[in-house]
This record gives sequence, C-alpha cells and structure tokens, in this order.
Amino acid sequence: MRVVIGKRHLARCTKLAKEANAAVKKALKVQNTKYEKDLLKKDISVEAKKKALAKNLHELIITTFSISPDIKKNSIKNLKANITIIRKTIHKIKSINNYIEEALLKELNIIKSSSVIKAIKTKNPEKYLEKTSRIITKNHISGIEHTIYKLMQEIIFFDKKLLKNYRQKSIKIIDKEKVDVKDIQNILKTESELLDALEAKIPPAKNLKSKLFKKQAFNKWLPLVFALTAAFDTEYEKEKFIFSKFKKNTVLRKKIENKINSIIVEKEKILKIKEKRAVEMKNFGKISDELRYRFHEYIYAASL
Repeated sequence: MRVVIGKRHLARCTKLAKEANAAVKKALKVQNTKYEKDLLKKDISVEAKKKALAKNLHELIITTFSISPDIKKNSIKNLKANITIIRKTIHKIKSINNYIEEALLKELNIIKSSSVIKAIKTKNPEKYLEKTSRIITKNHISGIEHTIYKLMQEIIFFDKKLLKNYRQKSIKIIDKEKVDVKDIQNILKTESELLDALEAKIPPAKNLKSKLFKKQAFNKWLPLVFALTAAFDTEYEKEKFIFSKFKKNTVLRKKIENKINSIIVEKEKILKIKEKRAVEMKNFGKISDELRYRFHEYIYAASL
C-alpha cells in the first residue's frame, strides 16, 4: 500500500527531528512557571491562547523527551513535573477546540450544526459521539506510521537496529494540499483526536515508571509521541492558514465581526441580569468567575 503524505507534514517531522537532536544535552531543564501561567491566562484572545499553548506543547515534548534511554532515577522527578504540565496543556487545547467548534463556529454559521446538539437528540449520546468523532483515516494513520520510521532514522537517540521492525512503504508526497474554510471543523476534530492519542501515550505522572525508559520500551512508545506531535503541529498549521484567510476575506470578516458584536451584547445583557439578581439576593453570593470568564471569551473572540 502506498502512503500519501503532505509535504507540510514531512517538513514538520524534519524540523522536529533537528530540534530533538539539538535538545538532548539540555533535556529536562524546564521552567514550569511560564507554562503554568500560560494555562491560566484569560486576558488574551482564544486564537492567541491556543497559539501560545500549541507552542508550549511542542517545546515541552522536545525538552522532556529528547533524552537517552536508561535515564538516571533522579531524572524521573523532573519528568513527572514536565508530564503534569504536558497533560494539562493537552486538556486545555482540547477545551479550546471544543469552544471554537461548538460555540464560535456554530454561532458564526461557519458550521451548520453542533455535534453535541446532534448527540443529545439521539438515544445514546456517548455512542453517537464516539462513532462520529473519529475523523482520522487509515491513510492518515499510515502517514503517521511512515513518520515514525522517518523519525527513528533521523533522531540520534533512537536505536536504528529496531528499524527492521518497520516495513518501509512507497510514498506519494502531496506538494500543495488544498485547505479551505469548509475544512476547519474536520481539522479541529483531527487535532483533538491526535491529542487524545498523544495523551494516551504519555502516562500520568503518578504512573510514570523507570522501566518505560529501558531501551526496548523507550524505542517503542517515544517515536510515536514525536510522530503524533508532528502530526498535530501540521494540522494546527492548516488551522492558522484558514484563520488568516478570515482576516483577508473582507465580507466574511465583516460577517464575523457583526455576529460577534451581537453575541457580546447578548452575553453582556445576561451577565448584567445575573449581577442584578446577585445584588438583590442576600444568599446568592458572588457571581461566578466561570460566567465572567465565558463572557470574556466571547469578547476576545473578536480578535480572531
């Protein structure tokens, strides 16, 4: 079977391999404070926050896992701290994807209907979402398998002897992939599915054992972590390209601005009503920070 893979994807793999090779001596030295602060930021747009978190995720993967197998036991503590931040970052990006897909794109009529609303109308919402959310094709998986082979060839701390376990396939490289506004929902779903797979390959800190870094295990799971990271980076590049088209399309941009303005007015009215009730009701307490945060999300969405 011939693998069809985009030139953009291969370029991301090559870049990641170079970064991993350069980071080996510096691995595990992470200042988690910066990454924690980025997770908590609320005074920036949805687009800007996702951009920062996607960058952070890439940096954390490179810095944390660009290591030689059979690492020292005292390094496991650093790994656990990094992995906690990595998993939090993955969760936050997925939450942002859900917001973009289920709220922003739906309210802007860029997509016709929310998958969550469709699921609620079925007899078994969980089964419906599980069935319809899978967007990654066999060819996409074949492309990831090819990049595992490529990364094992190019990253210096992987055991080249294990390449015999991977069958090299013929590939067709797509020079220019067509990406349009209508593709945005599938791209977001693909990103989230790749992040699910990435999270599954990175155990929670409490479950991290030194045996994962023994030679055989190390060379099985870590190449896939890098391959999934490169695949996510590729999809995110497509997303950024689409949002850049929003900015260039005057008609669509105006439509988005008008829609967002109406959303802001609507949410502001709701917020004021709730605040008024909070003042009138002695036992109501403070208005929830979550409500304020949601309101600010709508406001800052205008900068997309």
